[in-house]
Order: sequence, then structure tokens, then C-alpha cells
Amino acid sequence: MKATKALLRKASALALMVLVATVAQAQDFSYSGFGTIGAAISNKDYRYQRFVDSDGTLMRDTVLGAQLDVQFTPELSATVQGKLAPSARNDDDWDLTASWAFASWRPNNDWLLRVGKLRIPLYLSSENLDVGQSYDFARLPTEMYSIAPTTDVTGLYITRNWTMADSELGLDVYSGEAKVWVRLNTRDNGTVFNKYDTRVTGAVLTWRAEDTMLRLGAHHATTRPNGGPLNPVTIQSVPTLFGPIYMPDGITPQIRNDIITVGIDQKLSGNWRIMFEAERNIQHDTDLGANTAGGYIAILKTMDKWTPYVSASVLKTVGAPAKAHAALSQASLPGFVPDADKINAGQRVFADSIPFYDQHSLAIGASYALTPHSKLKAEWLHTWVGKGSAMIDSPSGGPAVADKGIDVLSISYNFAY
Repeated sequence: MKATKALLRKASALALMVLVATVAQAQDFSYSGFGTIGAAISNKDYRYQRFVDSDGTLMRDTVLGAQLDVQFTPELSATVQGKLAPSARNDDDWDLTASWAFASWRPNNDWLLRVGKLRIPLYLSSENLDVGQSYDFARLPTEMYSIAPTTDVTGLYITRNWTMADSELGLDVYSGEAKVWVRLNTRDNGTVFNKYDTRVTGAVLTWRAEDTMLRLGAHHATTRPNGGPLNPVTIQSVPTLFGPIYMPDGITPQIRNDIITVGIDQKLSGNWRIMFEAERNIQHDTDLGANTAGGYIAILKTMDKWTPYVSASVLKTVGAPAKAHAALSQASLPGFVPDADKINAGQRVFADSIPFYDQHSLAIGASYALTPHSKLKAEWLHTWVGKGSAMIDSPSGGPAVADKGIDVLSISYNFAY
């Protein structure tokens, strides 16, 4: 009930934001609203993707938003976008935040300068990530769209466009900062949210033609704890008569990541469409962080108002973090050893603290266009977890979920006006 009242209060604030935009429309203002009301339920009693379990949830996919654009001169404009969504700081609340808040200066058709809070063009659907009505997936493939804890940073964005005969080439160069909350769930200590400061710099090349969109990006992120614990560098093996146990070794004040992304969205004859995205997230400074490779491929077919689709996706931790996770997962002392329970619990917490992923998914779904501005969507998702996944809140007091399948059913109503 408390969460529902908070949701209503914040929805009222969002409605007031739209009202203000409406009143100001006569002064070269424009506004839009968008949202997704989504329900999801799985066949497991533990949580997957933060919220989804056998009890069902509205929190996994539901989001409401509004955007206000103002044109000061033909060259100068500003944009503010507010979003009501589940909090990034805990699993119980809803937060109203500004996803976008930036000023734009376009001296000519070739150049665009933006300053403020804006979204990094990390994915094919980065710009419209929260606007479910703009794409046909019930949920954008999580194995790809979860590689960064945030894609909204405050900084400087420079865009250069080249217009060709029947296409356009764009280069985005940016640098910005963000304060992010990273969720960590362990079997013994439950869920905590740690705050970090991150700076991201990158360049993204996008080519658009009538039926094709290609995107290639290179991004560098430096992340530092904001009041939370520093990150260990690696693990040190401590031999015992019953096998090794592991301790953290070294401390690093920052973690650097280099992220390479590539994507293609290709329309084919007969209203067919194929989409592909892949990423490589290369971790530096620690053997115990996110070092992943992943992506998806999807095929869609539009038939009047219906667009059925199928997608296959994968996400795997590779390199040193995968080896460290494997070693920690196997470390266990027999019960008769003094303090074995405490030692084994420490090994479990250590293993669970590594953002480890070994999973692949198959999704079959469809969208139905109720109107040009709204869609209904439904999807069945099957995820197979191999050696483990940080997307799962494994039950306390037992082994981490591994070699298991999870089925998720999702349905949503999406709109944009």
C-alpha cells in the first residue's frame, strides 16, 4: 500500500509536468508523453531480472514518461524528459527522475552540439529505450541491454552528419559523468545497492539508409566507489588439508572498462526484418568485475497490425572473472572443520559478489498495433542458465542457481503521444 501511494504521488507530479508543457505550448513549446504498463511472471519462486518471480510483478517493465521541447531560435533548443520507473536505489520504491535535460545548438545541418544530461547511443534502440511503443519487442533483449548500469550521463555531445545521395552518416563523440547505483544480491547477506561515480567517453558511428541502420561504438568508462567499499584486484589461494579457500588480494580505487558495440537493423522484402547487436565489455584493474561478451539476433515479420518475432541472445563472463568465479564456487570445507560455516559463507558471498553471467535466451512474442500511437505486446521467454547468473537472486542457504531453465510470460500496453 505504501508503495502504491508513492506511485500515485509521483504519477501526479508527472501529470503536472505534462500540464505545464501544455500551457506553454503556444510559446514554441512542444510536449509528448509515453509509457508502458507491463506485467511479467515466471515459473520460479526466486527473482530473475530483479523483479520477476512466480508471484508476478508490474515493476519489471512499467515506466511512464513525458518530454518537453522548447525552440528558442532556429539554432538553439532545449529538451527535458522526466521518467517514473522503479528506483535504482532499492527494490521497493518508484522514482521520478530526469532522463534527459540538455540544451542543443545546431549552427547548420551538419553539426549539432548538446550540453547536459543525455543518453549514450550505446545500442540500436538507445534513444528510444524507454518508449516501448517505438519497437515491437515486449522487452529489449536483456543479455544485450544490461551491459551498462546507466546510459544517461551529463556532459558534452558533439555530432557531425554527412548527407549522401540516399543515406546519412553520423558521428557522435561524447564525454560525461553519472552517479549510478549497482545492485548486488548475495545468498547470505541479501541485497545491497552501492553507489559509484562513473565517467564515460566514446565515439559512435551510425549509418542510416531507407531500410538499413548500422551502428558501431567504442566507449571507455572509469568507475569509482562513492562512499562504498573499494574493489579487490584478484583472489589469493590459501591451501588447507581439505582443499583451497580464497581471500581477496589487493585493492583498486577505480575500474576501467572498454566497451565495443556493433548493431544492424535491416528491413527485407515481404515486410521481414532482421536485427543483430553484439558487445564486448573488456574489464581492467580487477579480475573480479564485469568482463563479458554477448548479443542477440532477432527476426520480425509485419503482417498488417501484427508483428510476431523470435530472438536468441547470449551473455557470458569470460577471462579472469570467469576463472575466479569457478574457483570460489567450488571452495568448501567439510562441516567438522572449525568455523567451517563462517568460512564457507564468506566464500559464497565472495563468489556472489562477482557480476558473473553464463546464460542464453529464446524469446517468442508479438506486438499488435491498436492505434498508430499504442501497442499490445506478449512474449514467452525461456532462459537457460549454465554455471550461474547475477541476474538471478539465488535462494539463501543453498547453492547458486545453475543448470536451470526459467520461463517468463510478459504482457504489456505501450503508448506514445
